[in-house]
Amino acid sequence: MAKYPFLSGPWVAEARRIYAEAASALPAPPAAPPVRVNLVVTEVPFSERPLDAHLDTTTGALSVDTGHLPEPDVTVSMDYATARTLFVGGDVQGVMQAFLAGRIKVDGDLSKLLDPRSGIWPASTPAPDAVAAPAGGRAGATDAAGPAPASSQPRLGFPGPAAFQLATRLQEITE
Repeated sequence: MAKYPFLSGPWVAEARRIYAEAASALPAPPAAPPVRVNLVVTEVPFSERPLDAHLDTTTGALSVDTGHLPEPDVTVSMDYATARTLFVGGDVQGVMQAFLAGRIKVDGDLSKLLDPRSGIWPASTPAPDAVAAPAGGRAGATDAAGPAPASSQPRLGFPGPAAFQLATRLQEITE
């Protein structure tokens, strides 16, 4: 399987394809007011400039794409390594440590960002122990120190095996 730098154009295209294939297997997110989040990712290894991206739930489904939305509810800024830890590794503990250390900046309506019904952070669950790691051991959260065991860290996302398979597929396409 091809691997791409996290948040590069080819990575975003492949992630969209993976999400579209998985959409029918994932439970519907809880009803909540829509939220529009702009992301500013700094220290991007393949760009001299920060990367702009967004999350949007106004259609009832989570949309992730590059570029900024007009009039977002909140803007979140973080470095590339922290964004990768969050979106590919799903490492809740690592993200909380980054937030407390000031490596994640939030501007706007923090309550919308943290609303567990937002569809952005629908659940925080441990990865299932019964699912074996694929070759290369990339089923667990990944950071600069390397992959963690699949069951050792809480994960962001929908609970259940379908979500774990989705997270594993995203890790498999990420350099």
